[in-house]
Amino acid sequence: MKKILLGLFLILGAISFAAPKYVNTTKLENAGYEITGDDADLFSFGKATQEAGISVAFYPVTDANMTAKYISEGVKASAPDEVKFISSIENKRAYVLKFKDGEVYTYNFVPKKPKSKDCHISVLYMTDKDLSGANLNKIVDSSLNEAESFLK
Repeated sequence: MKKILLGLFLILGAISFAAPKYVNTTKLENAGYEITGDDADLFSFGKATQEAGISVAFYPVTDANMTAKYISEGVKASAPDEVKFISSIENKRAYVLKFKDGEVYTYNFVPKKPKSKDCHISVLYMTDKDLSGANLNKIVDSSLNEAESFLK
């Protein structure tokens, strides 16, 4: 049992140590998020609430051609075949993609102007609600505000 606990602590220590320097992992874990990926080209975390499933990805900026629009287009291109692309819109703050898979709507938000020069943010927001207009803009703002709050 002690070996299992020691192994678990070593793994968790490696995960938290390997997180990008621009991410406040303590704050995101305290907000109920769980780290789901930590690679050189992607740091991701997510949580489920009663209203939605939220997955956030931080993409390190590796070259000048890596724009917010590029990230948004990459999300669209990499969507699974069984997920139906519904629409692409822009509001004042973000590029917004809308997908549907069965009864679940998935929205992707990528802020047009990154808060950090170190990374781009992409938020996947999954819900059973068909969001639009002011309600969608409110979700975009609150999701991006929360994701940006985890940047140092």
